[in-house]
Amino acid sequence: MRTKRKSRNSRSKAPSLFRAFGLDKGSRQDARDQSIVEYLGYSNCSKDGILDLVDGTQARYLRVHSTDLYSLDDETRSKYLDSFTTFNRIYSNDYKIVVMSTRIDTSEQQQYFRHLKNGIRSPKTRYEKMRLRLVNEMLLQSVMLSRNTEDYSDVQFYIMIFGEDLHDIRVNTRTAQFADQGLMGLRPLNYKETVKVLFRENNLNSK
Repeated sequence: MRTKRKSRNSRSKAPSLFRAFGLDKGSRQDARDQSIVEYLGYSNCSKDGILDLVDGTQARYLRVHSTDLYSLDDETRSKYLDSFTTFNRIYSNDYKIVVMSTRIDTSEQQQYFRHLKNGIRSPKTRYEKMRLRLVNEMLLQSVMLSRNTEDYSDVQFYIMIFGEDLHDIRVNTRTAQFADQGLMGLRPLNYKETVKVLFRENNLNSK
């Protein structure tokens, strides 16, 4: 008896990108927003972060371990630069570099220090005066930290790889991690992380 061979591209039902962006309510506005998401070129995303593109191919984000190169010594910095050169020699497929920088949100810290400040509005003892001065300093630092976007920002680097099908994208993932040799710390994103990157990438005003 002949049995039907399973396709190597078969996988569990992937969560909808429309549902992730809150566009599954069926309203007229959702229909317009869905057309925008489709225009971006993505139709779906699997639980392990593999994107289905509208042209039938697939893609995936690999996160790069962030390191402050300016704080490293010359020898260590050269190792990182050499590792990226080696990566490009071994990994010959197409890829895209994605860099995201967002302002650090200190709203919760500001709310906490304002709460402490309200509790000691009229300091009487020396201890209360010192405590109020310290709270004011911490509150000011939190405010300035969120405003100074040039010096204090959350910077993340990603490499987006592509493949013809599910098997191809998984092979390319292993090849990229092998070419990395551990220095860049390439790690595949899961569904939630991928949706977050897509949202931030296409909504420049998002936090």
